[in-house]
Amino acid sequence: MPPAPSTAAGTTSHTTSVHPPLGEQAITVVLPDFAAFCQLHHEIYQHFAQQLLADHDTAADAVQRALGDLAASWTQALAGCRTTAIAWEALTGRIRRARTPASTPASALYSFAPAAEADAAVLHRVIGLSLATTADTLGTEATTVPSLLATFDRRLAGESAAALRACWQAATHRCCVHIGGLPRGLPTATTV
Repeated sequence: MPPAPSTAAGTTSHTTSVHPPLGEQAITVVLPDFAAFCQLHHEIYQHFAQQLLADHDTAADAVQRALGDLAASWTQALAGCRTTAIAWEALTGRIRRARTPASTPASALYSFAPAAEADAAVLHRVIGLSLATTADTLGTEATTVPSLLATFDRRLAGESAAALRACWQAATHRCCVHIGGLPRGLPTATTV
């Protein structure tokens, strides 16, 4: 039976039935708020995965597997203070396992910049998320994103950063779909 969202007392739940061997009772698993979380983050996750993985089906599979990983530890994720950070870690882990070296221009950025900086730059500047949505997606404080972007900009402006600049320019021109914004060009140190 496919998962079905249900609502009780204003809380969205994700229900999955597990069919045991013949003669035993079915087990129903209820994941509070999981369906709402997936609906809120799926599109962003899909766009991010497509920026880093050359193949659309591979990107979709990575997102589905990451959400499956999250479902398996949903109760613990809800108990933590940063559910979105746990989900982001699941997503980026699945993408790393599916990615071939330099699959796309955006994925090549990770060879030249730390993941946190590259994640913030891809989410905010390539996909076009607001600073607040980028912070929420990463599961970090809102003040962290401008700092990550400023550090990325300094790295991009460095004298020995020609390869990073080439990857960045290719990544920003490759993007076809932006969420909440228009395509953006090469950033300057003051772009946030």
